[in-house]
Amino acid sequence: MLDSFAKCRTIAAAEARADCFDATARELEAAVKSKEVTILDRQDIRSARKSLFGFTLPRIGLFGGGDRDEGRGGGRDAEAEEIKELNTTIASARVVANGRVELRLAEGGAVWVTTDPMPFPPKPGDKVRIRSGSLGNYFIAVAGQRSVRGMRLR
Repeated sequence: MLDSFAKCRTIAAAEARADCFDATARELEAAVKSKEVTILDRQDIRSARKSLFGFTLPRIGLFGGGDRDEGRGGGRDAEAEEIKELNTTIASARVVANGRVELRLAEGGAVWVTTDPMPFPPKPGDKVRIRSGSLGNYFIAVAGQRSVRGMRLR
């Protein structure tokens, strides 16, 4: 779709160039309406990446997780925008086997479970900080307590 716009720019005659842009714009508008093409801005991408925090996704470049984004957005490296930490509140918590705790987050409804036991289960409304560690580990700290390891369920 973008190649069509680029081809229009190479047309020297002003009227023919305008006709080309009009036709290409109509095609783009139809593709967006039929949901064949989706247009996202940086904020949409950040929100999507934040909602996927804790999942291991393939590196396909869908949400900036691919190679360097040359020529778009100043050539910023996708790794520079990687989300390393999530700060939110707890919507609900319940104790599961062996002192572990299942947490449902207020933001996005994500469900996490601690893989280490927690001495005191958190309450709804408590602040939670989830940060990524090395080797795919995640650390969950609730209301300033000591961090425990955890993983995202859904």
